[in-house]
Amino acid sequence: MWDKVYTNFGYWDVYSWLAFFLIAGGMIFFIRSMGRKDYKKGTDQDEIFFGSNPVPEDGEDLKVPASSAYWGYTQALKPFYEGLVGLHTGIATDYVGWYILVTALVALLILV
Repeated sequence: MWDKVYTNFGYWDVYSWLAFFLIAGGMIFFIRSMGRKDYKKGTDQDEIFFGSNPVPEDGEDLKVPASSAYWGYTQALKPFYEGLVGLHTGIATDYVGWYILVTALVALLILV
């Protein structure tokens, strides 16, 4: 379709790329330098935060149930989830019907 794309300087301009990487690198080093200076490796600062509980030695005890991991989301969206549970019938044809209805509505919104 197009033989060439014409721009003011194009993406091959070496000086623009060098300026971009220098500015980006400077910003990265600036943000890095703003970090805390009192970090000491090998102390309690290296410990994993496990909900203010001691970290178990055995990895098998590190299980976190989904109800705990997503507690904030489920509490914030509780009215929404309760409405969905009310619509839940367990019959596959109901879900297919809802899928077709929602797909038709989205298609209608796209076409309008």
